[in-house]
Amino acid sequence: MIYTVSYNVKEGLKMSKKMLLPVGVVVLIIGIVILLLNPDPATTNLEIARNATNAREAAKAISSNNQTYAWMYSIGMFCSGFGVSLTIGGILVKFLKKD
Repeated sequence: MIYTVSYNVKEGLKMSKKMLLPVGVVVLIIGIVILLLNPDPATTNLEIARNATNAREAAKAISSNNQTYAWMYSIGMFCSGFGVSLTIGGILVKFLKKD
């Protein structure tokens, strides 16, 4: 038995236009939460430096801490920017309908 799936392009576009605003808000909230929960590495780096017995290990731990902060900050900023653009796009599509 062969099943065929029909897909109406116009209906698919309408559905994706409807999803811009809610998905944008969710992604924006995720990005803001990531940015707010990302701890400042300065205090942790200071504790690592104070309790270090070996300079090489301390430098490696501080570097790892800074890399983690940079990655989390980058992901948070990406999600925030993408969320803002999807939200604005969803608002524009909602108010500039041509139906």
